[in-house]
Amino acid sequence: MANYAKPGRVRRDVITIVRPPNREPVSQSARRLLYVEQSGSMVPWDGDLVPYMHEPMDCLKSRLYDAVVFVGPARTAKTVSLVDGWVCDTIVNDPADFLLVQISQDKAAEHSKKRLSREFYASPEVRSAMSPRAHDNNVHDKVFRSGNFLKIGWPSKNIFASSDWKRVALTDYDRMPQDIDGEGSAFILAGKRTQTFMSSGMVLVESSPGFLITDPAYRVPSPHEAPPTRGILSLYNQGDRRLFMWQCPDCGDWFEPDFPLLLWDRDQPDPATASKDVVMPCPHCGVELREDQPLAGNVALKLALNSGGLWVPQGCSLDQDGRLLGTPRETRVASFWQKGPTAAFQTWNQLVYKWLAALREYEKTGNTEDLQATVNTDQGRPFTPPREQDRDGNALMERRADLGVRVVPPWVRFMTAQVDVQGGAKKARFDVMVLGWGVDLECVVIDRFAIQKSKRVQEDKPDAFVRVNPATHLEDWDLITEKVIERTYPIDDDSGRMMPIYRTMCDSGGEDGVTDNAYSYYRKLKSVGLARRFMLVKGRPSGPLVEVRYPDNTQRKDRKANALGDVPVLFINTNRVKDTVSNALERDTPGWRYVHFPNWLPEAFFDELTAEVRDADGKWDKVSKGARNETFDLFVYGWACIYDIKADKIVDWDNAPPWARPIDENGELLSSDGQQQRLPTRRRRRSSV
Repeated sequence: MANYAKPGRVRRDVITIVRPPNREPVSQSARRLLYVEQSGSMVPWDGDLVPYMHEPMDCLKSRLYDAVVFVGPARTAKTVSLVDGWVCDTIVNDPADFLLVQISQDKAAEHSKKRLSREFYASPEVRSAMSPRAHDNNVHDKVFRSGNFLKIGWPSKNIFASSDWKRVALTDYDRMPQDIDGEGSAFILAGKRTQTFMSSGMVLVESSPGFLITDPAYRVPSPHEAPPTRGILSLYNQGDRRLFMWQCPDCGDWFEPDFPLLLWDRDQPDPATASKDVVMPCPHCGVELREDQPLAGNVALKLALNSGGLWVPQGCSLDQDGRLLGTPRETRVASFWQKGPTAAFQTWNQLVYKWLAALREYEKTGNTEDLQATVNTDQGRPFTPPREQDRDGNALMERRADLGVRVVPPWVRFMTAQVDVQGGAKKARFDVMVLGWGVDLECVVIDRFAIQKSKRVQEDKPDAFVRVNPATHLEDWDLITEKVIERTYPIDDDSGRMMPIYRTMCDSGGEDGVTDNAYSYYRKLKSVGLARRFMLVKGRPSGPLVEVRYPDNTQRKDRKANALGDVPVLFINTNRVKDTVSNALERDTPGWRYVHFPNWLPEAFFDELTAEVRDADGKWDKVSKGARNETFDLFVYGWACIYDIKADKIVDWDNAPPWARPIDENGELLSSDGQQQRLPTRRRRRSSV
C-alpha cells in the first residue's frame, strides 16, 4: 500500500522554508532553545550566569560585522554560548547552511555526539526542526526540515574548498594549524566561504590564547591592544578591541578585572595556603573586593559585577552612569577579550592556586608547560617564558671567573660528558663538553673541546691530518672511549686525586651512517663493560621529558640504521629540556642550578650558548640560519643525563647516592696512583634516591 504525504504536513514544512527569519537576539533565543548538561541532566541555558556573553552572542546577527572574534579563558561558557547557542538559533529562527570547525576529526565527532546531539533532542523546537529521515542525521552531517545543512568538520583544505556557507564557527582557534594545507589560515578560508552572502554572512572565532608573544619588549600603546602574537589575539587586534569592565561598588569608577590585580599571601610558600584568601583591590580607590562578598540583594560580588559589566571598545570610556563616551575603531570585526577573574565557573582561589603550583613546578624543573597552560587557559592571557628575553652572550661572558684550567672544584660531586656529532666532509668532528655538578645541581664547565683528528693515516702522507668521519668510519668512535669516557680530571685541592666522568651522553643522529655507527659503537662498549657509562640520545619536539627506548626497525625495509632492539636510546623532549637550560643560565647568583664559567672559555662558546630562542610557536630555533648552537645542545644533553639518572630528584644532598657524595666520601674518585678511593665504612650512607 502506497504512503502519501499529508497536505497539512506539507504546508507546515513549506512555511518553515518561506517564512521570514526571526530577528530575535541570540542571547534571548538561547534561553529558549539551548539546553546544557548539568549533573547528568539537560537543563535550559541560564544566560544570567554568563551576562558577559550576551553582547558577543548578539553581534552574530549584526550586519555591521563580517566576523566576531572572542578571546577568553576556560570556564566562561564561551563555546556553549557562542557556538552551540548560535547553531540552535540558526536551526529554528533563521535556517541557513552552517559549518562548525573543531580542532580535529576526533574532537568534531565528540562535539557532535556529546554536545550537539544531546542539546538537539533536549530542545523541543530544535528537535521538531530536525529531518525525520535517519540518514539526514549523521555524526558530521545534519540536514533539517527546512533543507539547511549543518556540517561538523575539522581543519583541512577539503572542508573549506568549493562550498559556500552562510555561517562558519571556528572553535578553539589557537589549537588549530595556522596554515591549512598551505592554503592560509582557517579564518581567511572561512571568510572566503561566507563572502557570497555579503553582509548576511558571518564568521565566529573563539579560543583561549595559545601562542607566545613574538616581541616581549613591545609595549602596547593602549590596554585594549593585545601584544604581538599569532593566533586569535592577532585577529582580536583587527577588530574594535572590546574589554569587559566592572564598576567599583565603592567609588563608581570602571576598571578591567585582570589577574595582575589579584592579591594573596605571598609569604606563604604552599600554593594551597597562599591561595585561601584572594582579594582584588580597585585600582582607583584601593577598596578590597572579594568575589563571594554579598552586595545588594545578597548577590555575590562577582555575579553582581558581571551582570552590571559592560564591553568597552578601544577609543571609548564609561562615565559613572555607564554611558559610553568616545568613538570606537571602525572595523568590520567585533572583537572581545575577556580575562580570567570574570569567568563564571572559575574562582579567584583556583586561579591563584594554579598559577602558584605551575610557578613552583617551573622553579623546580625549568618546565614552562604548566605555567603557559594556566596563563593561557585560566587567565586568558598570552604567555612569555619568564626572563627569557634577557639572556644574552655578553651578560654570560661577564660571569667568567678564575676557576683553574680543566680542574674540578672541590664542591663538585660528579661529572657528565656530552658529545655532539657533526657531519660534513670538511667539518666532521665530535664536539665535547664536560660538566661538574654539585649540590642543588649547581654546575661548572670543566672542559670544552673537539675531537677532529683520527688515528687513520694516508699511505702517501703518513704525517698528514686525517679528519674523523663519524658516518663512515666506526673506528673513529673509539676516540670517544679514549678521550672522554676513560678520561679523568684532577681535583683542585693538591691531593692528587682524580675524578672520572660518571656518564657520557652522545648524539645518535645526523647524516646517513651516523646512527648505524652509534649503535655499533654502543655494542662494542657493552662487550668491554663500559656501556653503563655511556648513553645515546635523540631529540624530539614533544613527548615525555626523557624516555629510554630500544629502537627496532627490523621490520622496516626503508630504514638504513641497523636498529635491532638491543641498544637503549634516551629520547628527550628538546623544547622542555631547553627551557631548563635557559632558566638555569638566567640565574645570576650562585646556588640552585647556577652555571659557573671558567675564564679560559672563548667568546664563541657564549655565541653558541645563545644561538637559539623560542619562536612564535613556542619552539626553540636558531636566531639565524648559520648560527652555531653546539654548546647549547651539549647543555641539553647534560640536563637530559640529570633527568635520566634522577639527580633532579635528590632532596637530601647530605645523604645522596654514592656517585653524588662529597669528595671525601665519593667512591668513584681515583687516588694519585690510579686506584679507587677507599672510604671508611662509617661514612657509607644509604642513598636517598
